Amino acid sequence: MARHHWSRTQLFAFLWLSSALCLMVFSIFFNGYVTASAVVSNTPELTVELQNEVTPYDVVPNLTHPLLSVTSSFDFDSDDSYQRFLNNDRPFKDLTYVPVDLAPINSNFTANNARKFQLRQVAGDAFADMAWHFRDEFKWDRLLIFSAYRSKAYQDGLLKAWCNKNACAKWWTSEHQAWLAVDLRVMTKWGKSISMDTPNKYTDWLHAHAQEWGFHNTYQRGVAIDGKIVEWRHWRYMGVELATLLRQNGQTIAEYYKALGIRN
Repeated sequence: MARHHWSRTQLFAFLWLSSALCLMVFSIFFNGYVTASAVVSNTPELTVELQNEVTPYDVVPNLTHPLLSVTSSFDFDSDDSYQRFLNNDRPFKDLTYVPVDLAPINSNFTANNARKFQLRQVAGDAFADMAWHFRDEFKWDRLLIFSAYRSKAYQDGLLKAWCNKNACAKWWTSEHQAWLAVDLRVMTKWGKSISMDTPNKYTDWLHAHAQEWGFHNTYQRGVAIDGKIVEWRHWRYMGVELATLLRQNGQTIAEYYKALGIRN
C-alpha cells in the first residue's frame, strides 16, 4: 500500500487549524468565558452559627485619631444619612422610611443580575465600581449578591421562621431597610459558589480595600460589641471618609459611635 504524503498546502492548513483551536481553548480558559449557572435564592443561608468573637481583623483601635472627637463630621442621626447608626436602641425615627434616591445596581460585573437589587444611587454606583475591581483582581471570580433591600414582611418572616435577634435585625433597625447594605457570596470562574461566612482571600481583599468605595463590614466583633453575630458577608455603604477612618482605627461603626459618647 502506498504511503500518503501530505502536500505543503495540506500541512499548513492542518497547522493553522490546530493553532486556531488551541487559541480558542486558551481564550476560554484564561478570560473566564465559562458560564456559571447560579440559582440565587432571596432567602439568606439557613445555617447561621454564632461565631467566635475574636476576629482575624482585630486591630488595636487608635483612640487618639484626630477625627475621633469631631462628631459634626458625620450624621449618625438622620434617617437619610449614609452614616445613620442603627441598632436595637437606635431605630429609624420614621418607621416607614424609604429613601427617595433608590436605583437598580447598574453593574455587569457581578455573578448574578445586579439590577434585580436596589440600593441608594450613590451606594449602588460605588458598589458597581468595586465589583468591577473585584472581578479584575480575582481574574473573573465575581461577587454575587444574595440580599440587598428587604421588605418589612420579609424581615419579619426571617425572625419568625428561624433567624434569632442576634443574627437578623428588627425591621426598623436593619441596615437593609436603609437601602445601603448588601449580603455577598462569590462565584468563581468555574461556577463554584463560595461562602463569605468564614474568612478567606475574598473577605481579606474586601477588608483591605472596600473603604476605597465607602463600604464597611458592620458586624466584625460579635454580639457584645456590634449587637449582632460576626457576619463577613454583610457590607454596608457609609461613604469613603467614615469607612476609611474605621479601617484606620481598626473599629466597627458601633465601636466608633460608642467611643464618641453620643447620647440618644
